[in-house]
Amino acid sequence: MCCHIRSASVSRRRRIKVRPAPTLPPLAMLDLSKPGERAAHEFLLRATNPKDKMWTILDVRRHGDVLLCVVRWAHPETKRKPYALAEVSLTEAAVRWRDYATVEVARSKIEARCAEMATQGRSRTS
Repeated sequence: MCCHIRSASVSRRRRIKVRPAPTLPPLAMLDLSKPGERAAHEFLLRATNPKDKMWTILDVRRHGDVLLCVVRWAHPETKRKPYALAEVSLTEAAVRWRDYATVEVARSKIEARCAEMATQGRSRTS
């Protein structure tokens, strides 16, 4: 006859509480029915694809016909400047960037660029 001995301790699994993700306002709205905006969206998907990652996007802002993106290069050319402020055009196939040493500097540049573009927009309408 087989004898089964019960364990002195009882295994109790704890339920992991899943918190819903916070609903945040979108950083940039794109109209994917427009060819330029769809092309920019597809470019960003390719640039951040885990299989062949070029960037990790840290911040995105839309201003007019450009997306301003603070990014971290996956394989920076120089280790001294792994961050960049990239401008992705929404009207043509164009990307421009400037490399920076820290994420704080890149974020301050995006803020300055948005403020500069806003003042230019106000002066045109005046």
